[in-house]
Amino acid sequence: MAWDTEAAAQRAQQAYRYVGRTLPRGADYSTLDAHTDAAYEAERAGDWPTYVEALRELMRAAKRQAGRAA
Repeated sequence: MAWDTEAAAQRAQQAYRYVGRTLPRGADYSTLDAHTDAAYEAERAGDWPTYVEALRELMRAAKRQAGRAA
């Protein structure tokens, strides 16, 4: 299966838009680094399922971080 660059960009945009809406301004985004790295590595490997799961985990981590900040 060929990597769909457009779909990948759209998924990433959706994920980071969610993060931007979920985390308060000035929040510590470093807790999301591992998920961003995982998505990047999956993209480099052309592993779509892992890429999508990494972005989902990114959003889950943002939601947990926002809950702790509340």
